[in-house]
Amino acid sequence: MSGGAIATGAHGRAVSYSHTAPPPQTDAATLALLEAVRALRADMRVLAATDETAAVDGELGEIEGEITRTGRAGAGRLAPLRDRLQAGASAVGMLASATAVVQAAAQVLG
Repeated sequence: MSGGAIATGAHGRAVSYSHTAPPPQTDAATLALLEAVRALRADMRVLAATDETAAVDGELGEIEGEITRTGRAGAGRLAPLRDRLQAGASAVGMLASATAVVQAAAQVLG
């Protein structure tokens, strides 16, 4: 078996930490962004679940998926996320890994 997750029991929870590799033509700035996005998603697991954390995780997941499918992150998704994290108005914005995403997004956006 390669990839996947299994949960058993009444309160079992399956979590998969496997990552899909981006296309080989992905540039260094986008690879750094992908790494920062994955780190922030991992760090967010320590936060209490809120509408805000769910929204940010959803945006991060969309960006991660776009990079792994196409090797690029569109400005239409990236700029609003960067602005949200840069504002630091939530617990997510306070994580050090959020700063890394903001910096990597700035490199990709130019």
